Amino acid sequence: MTNLFVGNSYVLGMDIGGSHVTAGLVDLDNGLIVQDSLRRVELDSQGSTEEILNVWRGIVESCYSDMSKHIGLAMPGPCDYERGICHIDGLSKYSNLYGLNVCETLAHALSIPEENIQMTNDAACFLQGELDMGVGRKYQHPIGITLGTGCGTAKIRHGVGVDGELWQYPFNDGIVEDFISTKWFKRRYSELTGQEISGVKELTEMSNSEPSIRSVFKEFGFNLAKLIGLFVSEENPDAIILGGNMLKAQHIFLPKVQAELTKTGIKEPIHLSTLGESAAILGAASAYVKKKMNLKSKIA
Repeated sequence: MTNLFVGNSYVLGMDIGGSHVTAGLVDLDNGLIVQDSLRRVELDSQGSTEEILNVWRGIVESCYSDMSKHIGLAMPGPCDYERGICHIDGLSKYSNLYGLNVCETLAHALSIPEENIQMTNDAACFLQGELDMGVGRKYQHPIGITLGTGCGTAKIRHGVGVDGELWQYPFNDGIVEDFISTKWFKRRYSELTGQEISGVKELTEMSNSEPSIRSVFKEFGFNLAKLIGLFVSEENPDAIILGGNMLKAQHIFLPKVQAELTKTGIKEPIHLSTLGESAAILGAASAYVKKKMNLKSKIA
């Protein structure tokens, strides 16, 4: 991709997570994160607006120093991404940003033009990064699913990653995120054992010693295969790309996913992210440039 900027000016990709923010300067001419620019900072996503913005501003300034600032935000939903407004509420993260124009507020804090910040769905950024610079480069219209605290879905439209918006899709006796999420693992393990666990990482570490944990992962694999089937039937993709921290446990649940997909006749290849956490950073920067190019073409 051709960079719109010259000299020593890069796009900063920021991946806004539920417990941390990861950011790095992206050289889009070469499709890589500039050496030594990567930052990861913990934050309380249930903190005040001021506390959250202070963390974001700090990570931008630590990456950019005195350079001109161009920022692509990979932001979890729901949000109005075109207008930069956060609609997150009741999801145990960023509820204090509800109704806030995130791009405008961050731009004001950094004393830069609002147009220098573009916000895109985080799952769409993940898929964009893999499409442009990762495992998706040989495909035209893959779909992406991110597995972490919640479930993110993304698809490609005219070469651009967009939110798949399946997290609230009716699923089993609830919605997708009720079953494809960290909270499902915690709830299901508690239902089976009466015990509490902190998250998927703990379950993964215990899986060799507790047979009941393997059954939880198999059930998750069944549900994930069902979601993939629904997504494939809607989009008819040429590949399926999975990402997110839950992939650290893929050796336990992925065989069940593949077995279920084989039963239902789904033959599209499944790929695991090759870029890891860098995918959303690279994709956020790429999405920034694509959006700026689109704005320029509309003006012209």
